[in-house]
Amino acid sequence: MTEIPGLPTTLPCGRPTAALVEQVAEGRADRLDAHQRDCPHCRAALAEYARRWAPVAAVAAERPRAPTSSIEAALRALRGPGGEEEYGRIGSPQGHTRVAARVVVALARHLATGVPGVEVALGGLVADRHGAGGEVVPDVEVGVTGGSTAVRITLAAAYGQDLQALGERIRTVVARGIRDATGLEPVDVTVHVDDVFS
Repeated sequence: MTEIPGLPTTLPCGRPTAALVEQVAEGRADRLDAHQRDCPHCRAALAEYARRWAPVAAVAAERPRAPTSSIEAALRALRGPGGEEEYGRIGSPQGHTRVAARVVVALARHLATGVPGVEVALGGLVADRHGAGGEVVPDVEVGVTGGSTAVRITLAAAYGQDLQALGERIRTVVARGIRDATGLEPVDVTVHVDDVFS
């Protein structure tokens, strides 16, 4: 595994980015190990790198040799999010917008709390997850890379809820809300129901 110039050496979770790029280049982006299944940083990076590597993969699938310019363009695109692993980046013809991971955390927490059946009083949350009024709010972890984000939400549900249906509602509301508010693509929204309150 070699270091890729312009790309940070590790994600905030500690995983080396070169290994993730190699995983994508070898066509194994969808084969997640145990850490990657639970890590929003890895999931966002894999999705972003796969999206940026797609032009090279498409050329390779047709079997002709990829022109050097295509490979260089893909590598430049991969390097684009480098150094901004805590920020999503959305490009437009007029310029770029950077969105901090903490913004996505706050948005996801707010959106999840608004879904009927979600309780905000979650006993297993860490102390710094209290809202302005002292209430405990859902625990959210986010990974962002380029225009992709992965979100993991831990919360408590109201007693009597169909938990599978509740999870689907939360995923739909959070993904749509993040996409609409930030322009980032939520490639994964994982919901952990940690407790049930009556």
